[in-house]
Order: sequence, then C-alpha cells, then structure tokens
Amino acid sequence: MERRREQRRRKQTRSGLDRRRYERGPDRRKTDRRSGMDRRQLDLQVDYGLRPLPVVRCSGRITIGNAVNNFLSTCTVLLRGRALLALDLQKVTHIDSTGVGALLSLTTSARRRNGDVKLVSPSKKVESALKVTYLYNLFEVFATPEDAAEKVRQVLSETEETV
Repeated sequence: MERRREQRRRKQTRSGLDRRRYERGPDRRKTDRRSGMDRRQLDLQVDYGLRPLPVVRCSGRITIGNAVNNFLSTCTVLLRGRALLALDLQKVTHIDSTGVGALLSLTTSARRRNGDVKLVSPSKKVESALKVTYLYNLFEVFATPEDAAEKVRQVLSETEETV
C-alpha cells in the first residue's frame, strides 16, 4: 500500500519504468561507439580498387527484409557486368537463413555464367551459419581481398594460356 502511494507521488507508471529499462538495454548500444555506425542495419560499400573483381564490404546484419533485398540488388547489379565478385564479410554481426539463401543465390547465378563468389574473412557468425547448413565448403574463403584478387588473376592467366 505504501509503495503505491510512493509511486503516485512520483508519478511513475509501469510503462514509465519499462521505458527506462528499455533505454538501458540493447537500443542504447545500437550505435557502435568507435565508428558511429548503426550495427543493426546493413551497410554496403563497393570497392573497385582490385582490378579483376569488385569487393563488396558488408557491415551490420544480413537479415530478412530490406537488408537482404538491398544486398541482393547491389550484388546482382555487380554480377551483370562480370561474373566474379568478392564479399568482405568481416564486419557482419549477424546473418539469418534468408542471408544464407542470398549468398547461395548469388553463387548459383555467378556459377551459371562461369564465374564465382569469393568470401573474404567471414566473421564468426557467418562462418558458423555456413557450417551449420553445410554450405561452408561451397565457398572459397580468403584472408584478404588481395589474396582473392591474386587467385582470380592466376586463374584468368591460366585460361588465356590454354586458349
């Protein structure tokens, strides 16, 4: 009884208490303090610096909804011109089944046109999701984008020599 009177005096409602708890929780940490980016959203940057293949640097979450749609549309546009693509997944914090399906879809469409999708330093979350679904061995994984570009250069030079 005394507690209710105290709450009325302070004018704290239950929703007010819940709101304060929520502000302390995961929403408070939604921006990375070091970089200032929103870790809950997917950020894509395309790097054309390595000549044989473009590198798509992904950071954030590849999950169902707009994130996967943006990811697929960006990568399919890049695969139209050339069938080679490198995905830098080092800063991906979460990937769900829709994101894994998007990776698989990109790889399938690239390989139909005699190309490939290379993964560059996938994060622990991406690596474990691919291993759980038994798709990890389907991809060629590199430590740096330069290693992937060097491998592509070697393959391209070998195919030119045989022709």
